[in-house]
Amino acid sequence: MPADPLDELRLKIDSLDAQIVDLLNQRAHVVVEIGKLKQQQNSPVYAPDREKAVMEKVRSLNKGPLSNRSMEAVYRELMSGSFALERTL
Repeated sequence: MPADPLDELRLKIDSLDAQIVDLLNQRAHVVVEIGKLKQQQNSPVYAPDREKAVMEKVRSLNKGPLSNRSMEAVYRELMSGSFALERTL
């Protein structure tokens, strides 16, 4: 009896989610290092030019099917969490 295609697709989603969580935490470790450097240099946590550059890069990398607006929302939330990490150092 063939496997349920829906179950197979859900397993793929589960695998991708595990990879995404791992990558987000790897990114967060880098953010912590950046925060330490900013603290040593007395640099501000929030850098609007950098945020703008990240968003432009995300839009240029996005090939869909998610819209740029959806990707921007994800990255806004990700950067918000990153700022919080930097502030707690």
